[in-house]
Amino acid sequence: MPVTVIIEGATADRVQVRLSRLSELGAALHVLAVPQHHGAHGADWAAAARDALTAQQLRAAEHWSPLWSALRARFLFPLDAAGDRSLDDELAAIAELPVGSFTSMVVEAVIDRDRAMPYSLVIEDPDAGRRFVDHAGRFSPQHAELAAELISDPEQCRRRLLEFLAEFDRRAFAAEWRRTVPALHREAERLLYELARDGLGAIGSVSDTATELPEPRRIVFDKLYDGVGTVGRQPLLMVPSLQVGPHIVIKHAPASPLIIQYAAGNHRLPPYEEINRRIRALSDPGRIRLARALLRGRRTTVDLAHYTGMSEPQVSRHLRRLREAELVCTSREGALVFYSLDTEVISRIGADLLSTLWR
Repeated sequence: MPVTVIIEGATADRVQVRLSRLSELGAALHVLAVPQHHGAHGADWAAAARDALTAQQLRAAEHWSPLWSALRARFLFPLDAAGDRSLDDELAAIAELPVGSFTSMVVEAVIDRDRAMPYSLVIEDPDAGRRFVDHAGRFSPQHAELAAELISDPEQCRRRLLEFLAEFDRRAFAAEWRRTVPALHREAERLLYELARDGLGAIGSVSDTATELPEPRRIVFDKLYDGVGTVGRQPLLMVPSLQVGPHIVIKHAPASPLIIQYAAGNHRLPPYEEINRRIRALSDPGRIRLARALLRGRRTTVDLAHYTGMSEPQVSRHLRRLREAELVCTSREGALVFYSLDTEVISRIGADLLSTLWR
């Protein structure tokens, strides 16, 4: 399903590249909640954060985790297009939200964008509030607990959340932010240069899942949900992050700036078509046999045919599929062409696959 950002008729001044400490803090909290989404980096960051927090703060992080574990609450991103702000300013903006707006943003995150629930009514209508708590309980006990706290006293819920965010920053995130700011500034400068050089089409450069289409001119991102934002009607804030990868977060609520939080640096993933091509190439038992043989050393077509018992034409056909999927490398010595398995590409598909091939 796509999220579409319409850029038809929009001018460059509608797009800003903005650093947001709160957005990066939210991305870090997501990593803490679900480190398995983020590989070795996620495991390392989560371990360091847990070491920095007390047992009580870890329990608080788990309590609030429905606000960032699956769907990040909208107030964890810039609420206006006024330029870079301090964390204190960003937290103050949450404190100043009308209680109905704050409530709706919490509800949206807790029940993962289920539009059947009347967000704004959960604190006004007891029946809607009960349905909200019941619905939240389908996700986890933490979701139900947070939902009950919200409808009991939304203002106190907000105060406690803001206290947690400030304390988490102080104990576990402030040093990380200072370390990452130079890299985020470099990424912001890079994207600003590309926007100036290439125009609004450069927006799509931040994700390999993005495709630019005409009539109306738009950037389409492959996401798990549908959504549309129009840069001509809303300012677009591009928010680089060192924590968000491999995700890309797009917020497109009509009354707020469009937000695209994307992975800065080398966090971008290959297109889905490329991953599918590699998986399909390895779905054949014959090609798996060749991959296992090539993992143990480079071989020629003749050698592979002898080693596996296949005919040379069979081996050639399988090697062609593996080459097309960029799973094998070639080298030449005189008239001989040697093939070897690209273990780096295989390991990116999955460590279990590489381990299985080694058996």
